[in-house]
Amino acid sequence: MRRTTATEPLAWWPGPLVRSWGLVAVASLLLACMLCLGLLAHYSDAQTLRDERRQQEMVAGFTARTLGVRIESYQRVLQSMGQGIHSSMLDTPYLLELLLREDAGYAGIFDTLVMTASDGSMVSYAPSGGTPAGGSALRDALRRTLSDGKPQVTHITVEAAVEGATPQLGLVLTVPLRQAGGAVRGALAGLVRMGLPSLLPQPEEDAPTQRWLLVDQEGLLLADSRWAPQKRGDTAASLDAAAPAVPAAGRVQAALGVSDAQWAALSSSSTANADSQQWGHLLVTRVGMPLPRWQVVAVRDLSPRLLGMQRLSPWQWLALVATAVAVALALLGVLWWLSRPLVGLLRQGTRRRAEVQALRPLAAPVQPGGRMPDSAVPVPPLAAQEALSPLALDEASHLREHWQALEQDLHRSQQQAGSMEAAVVQLLEAMPGGAVWEQGEVLLYVSRRAAALLGRDAKSLQGLHLHQLLHNQPGLRQWVVRASDSLASFGHVQGEVPWKLQPGLTRWLQVQGQSMQLPALGNLWLLDDAEVPRQQRRLARWQDAYDAGTGLANQYTLQMQLQSWCAAPPQEPQGQALLWLDVDYFTILNATAGRAAGDEVLRQVAWLLQREQGAHGLAARVGADAFVLWLHPADTEAAVQTLAWRLCAAVQEWAPHYAGQRFVLGLSVGWLWTDAADLESDQLLRTVEAACREAKRSGQGRAVQARLPQGVPAVKPPQAGERGLSIDIS
Repeated sequence: MRRTTATEPLAWWPGPLVRSWGLVAVASLLLACMLCLGLLAHYSDAQTLRDERRQQEMVAGFTARTLGVRIESYQRVLQSMGQGIHSSMLDTPYLLELLLREDAGYAGIFDTLVMTASDGSMVSYAPSGGTPAGGSALRDALRRTLSDGKPQVTHITVEAAVEGATPQLGLVLTVPLRQAGGAVRGALAGLVRMGLPSLLPQPEEDAPTQRWLLVDQEGLLLADSRWAPQKRGDTAASLDAAAPAVPAAGRVQAALGVSDAQWAALSSSSTANADSQQWGHLLVTRVGMPLPRWQVVAVRDLSPRLLGMQRLSPWQWLALVATAVAVALALLGVLWWLSRPLVGLLRQGTRRRAEVQALRPLAAPVQPGGRMPDSAVPVPPLAAQEALSPLALDEASHLREHWQALEQDLHRSQQQAGSMEAAVVQLLEAMPGGAVWEQGEVLLYVSRRAAALLGRDAKSLQGLHLHQLLHNQPGLRQWVVRASDSLASFGHVQGEVPWKLQPGLTRWLQVQGQSMQLPALGNLWLLDDAEVPRQQRRLARWQDAYDAGTGLANQYTLQMQLQSWCAAPPQEPQGQALLWLDVDYFTILNATAGRAAGDEVLRQVAWLLQREQGAHGLAARVGADAFVLWLHPADTEAAVQTLAWRLCAAVQEWAPHYAGQRFVLGLSVGWLWTDAADLESDQLLRTVEAACREAKRSGQGRAVQARLPQGVPAVKPPQAGERGLSIDIS
């Protein structure tokens, strides 16, 4: 079992850099959680405040209007009674008292009715049968009405004589009694007792935070919903009794615990408009009543509805902390998963350092003569590794070391690339024709021979775009696109292209393109003068001897040369090879991709044969997709067999793309090698053609050896890994 040393971290434990990232990430997460919680509380509290304010203003306005309508109804009843009293009745008080008694329907609304004349005489009546109430407060209201001639609405303190009676508020209403000319001859006053529970809405049991107040214009507290309703019973109220039924609350500022300035800012007027303000966690709404100049004040404690962090319960705090810890652990897990490459890098660097230090020789005193003392016992590498002091390792140092190593590798690669480029340049200069190294249609290097063919300086051509040198002729751009496709599919392209020399001058050059692989990427273009071949193709004898599509000899030329060789063979026996080649699946490609694609495939096959024909060989096209390669002299039978299979493999490696489709091609070959004399050309061609047909029937993409009627021994079949079939065709 391998031991873990002090300088080697655990497999799952990151370095200081990742740990620092983790701490910063967790701290940022907690800060973000607190910030989000604060923003959530703020915006949620603002929305709650808007909703509560809208609802409270609506309820307070409805309460004020209801109470105002109730007081107005009392005043209308008193006015109706005053309109039924004639001014002459003021001189006979007993008639007035009799009239009040008879008008019991209206008079029953009031607890006390008092009528006075301008001379000070007064008549009192209590509809309930008790003692008329009112006292000095009622008389003061009558005197103000006699002097001003205006109705009065004021409140007085009503005291309950019986303990446990319901708290009440007395409301005094007065109307003037006028003569026919409009002069005031008297006044009629009515006292109404209103129970405090009926004045203001009572807080519900499930909403104890709501509070209602009734305040007069001087800021005195008239009613408070927190005054608990007392048990109903028989009451005998008296304004002069000593025990008050209404608690002495004083001013509204003391009841709400606010300053005079705050209350003045809220209740600056007694209009019916609602006004709301927030005092701490209290939402206060005021609605004025113009008639008695009272104010209905609604107070709600919003602390249970707000989400302020100071009002969170311990369980809520626990839930928040648990959620933050869970998210932090998940974030640390993600960071650990993302830091696995750094952890592996740290372990790799730690092991490398430990191995280097373990291989260092241990320092020990050396005795005279260079001999180590006997006490110096060699320490095993593992023990030496454990004896070393821990190194301060982190991901940054390992990344720096790896970066330096990569820079060194890059420098070496650049040096190798420079030397390789120099070798490629020397190879291009050594070629017999002109050579151009192109990458991405940009000229990287132009040999001196190619520059001479183009009539320019070699250095001035480097870096130019390929289209800047090609003559602008119709169809040339299509040829460039086809050439790029051929390089990608076959790795080779050839053709004749017009090139620009000097302004107004054009030169046709024979172009052969070859794709280059590593280490020299790009394309290699071989240039040669095409004027002589172009002139030869214009001659009638050339057209009769060669195929115009591929540039190979035609069947007539092949037969003539083969017959000439068979008629006069060399004196010394020489081997010759004849290969009949047929392109597999060519009909499908020609019908699907078009004749242009088929012509390009035929040109690529012709290039393969021209590359193999040598100085004394001949390649010919003998059919639509049939070719013949004649090699003389040919070394051995095994070499010809290898050539046949190499041609089959080269065609199968192609993967041409046309019209968005990929096509698979093959090559069936019938081949023959012989060194016999007195041969007939027709017999040779028929033999290899029959072998090619046999290759197609046996599976295509194969090479089959043909046999002459004389029966030369068959070549040994291909070894393991080779494909082939040797048969005798008689």
